[in-house]
Amino acid sequence: MPSRRSLLRGIAAGVPAIQPAGRFDTRTGSRDDRADRADADEDAVTVGVAVHRVPSIDDAVYRRVRRAVDSGVEQVARNANAALDRRVDHDVVAGATAGDRTVVTNTSQAVWESTADWLDATDRRDPDALHLMLVDAPFGQSIGYGGNRTHLLDGGPVSFANVGATERWDDAAVTANMAIHEVLHGLVTPSEAREVVDRGCEHDLGAVIPVGDGRSGAIATPLATAYAETTAGGETQWPGSGCLGRFSRDVGYDPDWWGHTYALSPATLDATARYVARL
Repeated sequence: MPSRRSLLRGIAAGVPAIQPAGRFDTRTGSRDDRADRADADEDAVTVGVAVHRVPSIDDAVYRRVRRAVDSGVEQVARNANAALDRRVDHDVVAGATAGDRTVVTNTSQAVWESTADWLDATDRRDPDALHLMLVDAPFGQSIGYGGNRTHLLDGGPVSFANVGATERWDDAAVTANMAIHEVLHGLVTPSEAREVVDRGCEHDLGAVIPVGDGRSGAIATPLATAYAETTAGGETQWPGSGCLGRFSRDVGYDPDWWGHTYALSPATLDATARYVARL
């Protein structure tokens, strides 16, 4: 008999794709007055992410996480390409592996600074890409499941995902969603969140989707992951500690079980398209 975890992953994978955000115009003129896509191609932009790791993250986990990040960023780019008067591509690449003891994980600040120092010292920082570092700190509650400090426009920003913790205490779906979660923080700011949901908390762009009879289970999208329940051992074993108001969509009841989906909420797609318009 399959495990409960396997069943939840199967149910989460079967959740219908969330519809993309609607098209909006970021320039003067109506929807009927769009420039030719040929003109848009001259203003093309690529949303780039380099996925790095520490040596203790094994190849299978690394490939799985990179595929998940590619899926998340592809959704951002595809939606922005449809919503904006410019061509938007995405490029998620395998970044270099940091050396032993290169990335310090005792605090979030230490992760960011040590990763940034390594990227700069080895001339690996791409100013046009977000750098996601996968770390292995299964008992590092001081850094939680991940973190982000700056955004893509800041020039080669660093995010990190604590894969060691999500793999030990949760499952592959949480690992994937937290990696996407931390990348998304680099592709949206409180300003865009406020424009979309009237609140400056980026987590509020996430959604919780009802599953079952409406009073049974629920599925969390990436920006809602680790924030759908605020108690340990709930939606995730370690709850997030950042801001939270209310999600762009919620279920209105206490689910009996939780699953996770790569699909980005319409609010997330809308907000990230607004940010991409600034690139």
